[in-house]
Amino acid sequence: MRKFLVLATVALGFVFTACDDEDNLNSSVLIGNKSGSNVIVQLDTLYLDARAENLSGTMEYLWTVDGKEVSTASTYKFSQPKTGEYVIGLTVSDGNGETLQTNITAKVEGRFGKGTFILNEGNMSNETGTLTFVDSKGTAMDSAYYRVNQTLLGNVCQDLFISDSKIYVLSQNGAKNGGEGLLTIANADNLEKERIYDNATLSWPTNLAVIKEALYIRDNKGVYMLNTSTDALTFVEGTGGACMAVVGEKVFVMGSKKLFVIQNGTVIHTIPFESALSGIAKAYDENLWVSCTNPASINKVNPLDYTVESHALDVSIGAGWGVAPAFSAKDDIVYFSNAGFNLYRHIFSQNKTEKVANIKDYVEDAGTYYNSLGVDPVSGEVYFATLKGFSEYKINDIAIFDFTKTPALQADIKNKNSFPAGVFFTENFK
Repeated sequence: MRKFLVLATVALGFVFTACDDEDNLNSSVLIGNKSGSNVIVQLDTLYLDARAENLSGTMEYLWTVDGKEVSTASTYKFSQPKTGEYVIGLTVSDGNGETLQTNITAKVEGRFGKGTFILNEGNMSNETGTLTFVDSKGTAMDSAYYRVNQTLLGNVCQDLFISDSKIYVLSQNGAKNGGEGLLTIANADNLEKERIYDNATLSWPTNLAVIKEALYIRDNKGVYMLNTSTDALTFVEGTGGACMAVVGEKVFVMGSKKLFVIQNGTVIHTIPFESALSGIAKAYDENLWVSCTNPASINKVNPLDYTVESHALDVSIGAGWGVAPAFSAKDDIVYFSNAGFNLYRHIFSQNKTEKVANIKDYVEDAGTYYNSLGVDPVSGEVYFATLKGFSEYKINDIAIFDFTKTPALQADIKNKNSFPAGVFFTENFK
């Protein structure tokens, strides 16, 4: 990328000195920008340096951001967690008392609009939940929400949803251990906090779905609808269950052996299944994936007429005790691991199931699977987050695989998750 300098040509009015030497008429100060652009994303860095011409003696430097003094060194690293435009000023004085000034405008853009979130519960006893973000270049950032806002998500985060340029993060225990609250709502592009919602009615909520102003939250009793305009919380009669998915204007809620269909706060239909449900997700073609266990099957549900196309599996497809779905998919290829380390995929168009890999063959410290399988809906890359163990959870990996390449392991991001609650791709919410 072409480097450039921001040059301020300084007229006599900028020179506060008693000297009238002709040489000083050509004095100037420049802000050198080694980054190549004055536009960056949140928390990235502009590497700036002061460059003075025709000044002599000992130099003194003063950097400001929006008028606030930030540094007296000859170089300055500019980085900001919040979006917007910032005026970076530079004042240079020499040993003869000559003082020159210049400035540039830096623009900070949102960082989090495209990529992958790993939502972490955190240790229930002494931590709060966190967000790990992996951008399209594979760069990982832990505690992304905290870095932007300097405040903490709720204790034991469980679910995440993106809708209408907002991101919603649900936790079970709210403000425990210094967390903000039960539900955090932020801007989806930059994670800048918009509001916090708490309600004592909800008991250990685990799942979240959003349709316009209506938030559907599942807790121990069933499903509630929260109107974000009025903060009115209404129980949806006849519901229970766990995971949820949105297709069109309908919310599909996974019950024990049935699927609840909710529209405008009311159950309008139920779809029975032969065995217990273990996962639900919106499919690539606006249908719905639903997994069942014992007997195991993967099913495609039409959200309009509720017909079901079912494929029996000879391998179990369970989620264990976790709240995340038992599978993840790209197009018609459904990946699952039965809450273990043997990874399988079912190619629905061929009704074919095959073992893909044993994750332990790739990740040395893979000791515990924890709610962490995800498949990028665009690239097909498989994310698999692991812990070394419950007592050694700070030793962990986010392994990223591409099984069309050799070697299949494309990246191994270490020590940036903490009891993951799920893997969420921004593209899945578009």
